[in-house]
Amino acid sequence: MLTSRLARRCLAPLVLMAASLTPTIAQADLTQAQAERRTLAWHNQARANADLVRLRQAPCLKRTARVQAQRQANQQRMFHQPLRPVLKRCNLRMVGENVAQGYRMPAGVHRAWMRSPGHRANILEPSYRMVGVARARAQNGDLYWAVVFGHR
Repeated sequence: MLTSRLARRCLAPLVLMAASLTPTIAQADLTQAQAERRTLAWHNQARANADLVRLRQAPCLKRTARVQAQRQANQQRMFHQPLRPVLKRCNLRMVGENVAQGYRMPAGVHRAWMRSPGHRANILEPSYRMVGVARARAQNGDLYWAVVFGHR
């Protein structure tokens, strides 16, 4: 009896902790648009923390990011696109890109990029003012991300 009571007291906090660590259905099943907006929000929070101007979605960069994310998903591999054509197509002077594969949540992909010096540099580049954020799902369920940054 004493062991049973002790076990219940020890297990109850573990069950509560496990429940709080499990994402809700709403968190786990973000729509593409929600995931993209949240990723941009994470990027803009990091920029605000560094006293940088917020990035705003630009239609040309959004289309470019969507095409790239879908291209990666279709090929089920992560890769960068040639950026020189993006400069011309979107009438930019400066462009950068971050890509990723496999991250389910915007916070996770943002955190991974912030831990990588090159990706972090893109997110915190003071010259960038515009962005396109996209996520696409491959047939096997893997998620692919593309963020294209720009400056006119």
